[in-house]
Amino acid sequence: MDVQQLFRNLQKEAECPLCLETVNNPKTLPCLHSFCLECLDKHAGFARRQMQVTIKCPVCQTSFQIPEGDSFKNLPTSYHLNQLVDVLALKDRGAQAQKCGSCDENSTASLYCFVCQNFLCTPCFEAHQRLKATRGHRNVVVEKLQAQDVEDLIHRPVMCSQQYHENQPLEFYCEECKVLICHKCSTHTTVVSHNRHTMTDTQKAAQVQKMQMMDALEKVKAETVVYEKKVRKQTELMDKNKEEIMSCEKKMTDLVEDLIRDLREHERIMKTKFAEIYEAQEKHHATQVENFELVLTQLKSCVERGETIVQRNISAEILQTNQAIVKRCEELLKARKPDIYKPSHVNYMVEQKVKILDRIVVSDTDPSLSLAEVASLKDVREKLETNFTIVTRNSDEGQCYQEEDVITVNILNPAGDQLETEIKDAKDGKYTVTYTPQCVGQHRVEIQVNGQPLTGSPWVVQVIGPHQYQFAFQFGSYGKEQGQFNYPWGIAVNDKSRILAVADYNNQRIQMFGFKGDFLREFALKGKPFSLAFTESGDLLVRLTYDKSTTKNLLFTENGQFIKYIGGEHIKTPYYVSVSSDGRIITSDSNDKTIKVLTGDGKNLLQSFKAPDCDETPDCVVYQQDKFVASFSSACRVMVFNNAGEYVHDIGSKGSGDGQFSEPRSVVIDKFNRLIVCNSGGKRRLQLFTLDGKYIAQIAGSIFENRHPCYAVISNTGHLFVTDSRRHCVYVFH
Repeated sequence: MDVQQLFRNLQKEAECPLCLETVNNPKTLPCLHSFCLECLDKHAGFARRQMQVTIKCPVCQTSFQIPEGDSFKNLPTSYHLNQLVDVLALKDRGAQAQKCGSCDENSTASLYCFVCQNFLCTPCFEAHQRLKATRGHRNVVVEKLQAQDVEDLIHRPVMCSQQYHENQPLEFYCEECKVLICHKCSTHTTVVSHNRHTMTDTQKAAQVQKMQMMDALEKVKAETVVYEKKVRKQTELMDKNKEEIMSCEKKMTDLVEDLIRDLREHERIMKTKFAEIYEAQEKHHATQVENFELVLTQLKSCVERGETIVQRNISAEILQTNQAIVKRCEELLKARKPDIYKPSHVNYMVEQKVKILDRIVVSDTDPSLSLAEVASLKDVREKLETNFTIVTRNSDEGQCYQEEDVITVNILNPAGDQLETEIKDAKDGKYTVTYTPQCVGQHRVEIQVNGQPLTGSPWVVQVIGPHQYQFAFQFGSYGKEQGQFNYPWGIAVNDKSRILAVADYNNQRIQMFGFKGDFLREFALKGKPFSLAFTESGDLLVRLTYDKSTTKNLLFTENGQFIKYIGGEHIKTPYYVSVSSDGRIITSDSNDKTIKVLTGDGKNLLQSFKAPDCDETPDCVVYQQDKFVASFSSACRVMVFNNAGEYVHDIGSKGSGDGQFSEPRSVVIDKFNRLIVCNSGGKRRLQLFTLDGKYIAQIAGSIFENRHPCYAVISNTGHLFVTDSRRHCVYVFH
């Protein structure tokens, strides 16, 4: 670096923040910022005149007590600044120039000896050169200082300030007095003697304290990181707060603009009505005036005609026309006179002025971090009092309570009507919401905190009835005639055409019925139909058994016309087949015990997955709400898989109690997203579950005694159809 630039940098470093001049008699405050002693004392004097007992550091604003006497002369002196001031004095050849430290002439120093560590005037330097002992010392001319020389001067040893010790470097550190001393100080025998004190070499003591200083600084640096994070967090919170305020302001502006638009529209409608009233009354007025003018014309015409005859006063004419004129006058006088049209009075009446019921809520609560107990916002029972909890939280995600908070809960039933709710405030940031659903079906729960929706709101709550399905009737019997069955298995419903298809297994045919069990038609097959499913287009997908080792999926029209084979290249031995609501074909393959998902045309394989720890072919597989549900009758298991085909959990378990199975043959999901399981063995019955596996209720009793419920299907009308292979019939529930 250029020596002049170095001097400029040093001068800036040695600048007093108060007077902006090179620091004079520098004193360092406990906050480590240094100033001229005179500047500090002036600062203290000004504070005293303001009746203050403290001053603030002009740099970091740390407060300090003003010392007695209003002088900071007892503050420590900065060695580094003193060194800088000495070096900068070399640049200034005036009154502040560095003086010779070797003679008593107080001459300006012209050289510096790095060995003697002393400034020398020219005569002293000449004497210095004459001595053999000092002739070879490193000397540098002040006017020819280089950047490295300046750096060395800054780092030269500090000399003792005690009288008669001025030429002695501070080589020792007194551990007791905690000060730097020279060799003479350590051996002096006066009262202030450091004799018998523990002395340490300056560099060694500095290294020890340097480590202490570094440890302390590391802790401060760590604290700095903490506060930097707090600054960022504070900024983020303020940015978020600004966005919230702007959002609220926009919301208010939008509301006002909507109201203005509504009022303008109302004004337009009302003006249209005023115009319509005026036009109608104007029309009546014009019609009446026209009637009056017609009568007036007739009257005037008669008078004019008669007066003309009278004025001519011709006897013959008078005698000839008198009778006619008198008669015409009598007719006009006797004619019905039109009434005056009296328009209705029009008044403008204001029944209710527009009022804006709004408010601004300033609260520590952060609606985006507040939450509701989601577990309580799932399936609930009809006409059963239910509650859930809302927890308000602040920006630190801690539970908080603010009296100003406004909690709004709207629960809408399937018809869109609002349920009565009760909100209990625990005064600790928890709010208990209680409601009682009056009907089954999906309810919408909307929760707002201070006008902002909770994360996840609105929720859909499925309200279920514990005994919703009731037996209606059954149809079918054993035989080969129309409407009779020999081992009915699969069953499918076409909601568009309201047709029920039943797989008549041993009779090798498909029979079609109406929803009331009335026979419609049938078509024969060359194999035994097992499971059925209608496609989106209304075609019938049938899994046929030709022999013990040969099964295929075939597609027919609703009238029984063969269309094509489905999934032959992807499925070797199909067992069960169904169609999802989005048109995909789902089938189980007994060849490798997998569940396979095909495109709606059956050409492409989309997924293939297998149940873990279960080497059995699923008897039935259905799909709804991004979940696959499969039943395994021999394993007595019902398993749920996610949309990717990954196992999630079991529903129920083996046994005869509520929520337990013995040969769960098939599953079906109704319009309330409840799972219905047909239990074909042990305790024969239908059991209802939520898709999360919660047991709801069962359909059991004498209707299923000594019977064999196999496969079930649900119609959009809410009818549940169940085949019974032993009784050769179909049960209908509603």
